[in-house]
Amino acid sequence: MKNINDNIKFDRTILLIQVGTSGYKLQRAAKLIKKITNQKPTFSKAKKTNKSFGIRKGEFISCFSSIRGKKGVLILFKGMQLKNFSLIESNFSENSNVNFGIKDHLNLGLRYEQTIGIFGFQFCVTLHKKGMRIRFRKKMQRKINKKYRITKEQSMKWYLVILFLGLKNFSVNVSKFIYKSSHYYHYSH
Repeated sequence: MKNINDNIKFDRTILLIQVGTSGYKLQRAAKLIKKITNQKPTFSKAKKTNKSFGIRKGEFISCFSSIRGKKGVLILFKGMQLKNFSLIESNFSENSNVNFGIKDHLNLGLRYEQTIGIFGFQFCVTLHKKGMRIRFRKKMQRKINKKYRITKEQSMKWYLVILFLGLKNFSVNVSKFIYKSSHYYHYSH
């Protein structure tokens, strides 16, 4: 009998743009993330000073937005289409994350706007099992035992099962959602 707590589920997709400098360029990247996700982006700071790149500690250098639910799966699917649904082993991390990037946001179906420019994205997909919340809760916070963590092999298996075997069913179910959710995404069979 299989344990139902071993089922791996999609948690969220994080869209990340690493600009490297603060100012106007970072504000344009934030506009782009807001346009794609309809959410206010979060800015992250530099941890160290790097004189060769002109980065100071505490300076805002990137922005990201975390998308959950159907919309997160939709954006993941659009990103995977750009990668032709092919990922290599180095895209999977040891701690239940799948990461890949695209070089041009125009491939997502958006029009070019001179005020924004062209940016590349990093897609970070987080997976979870039941009971993973104990790492983040406020009271009685605990570590997760190694045998209950999601491994790299399990992440790769999830990717193969969900995105390759369930691809036809997924694309049919999501096509209506794409049309209704936003006029930025265009999907055709």
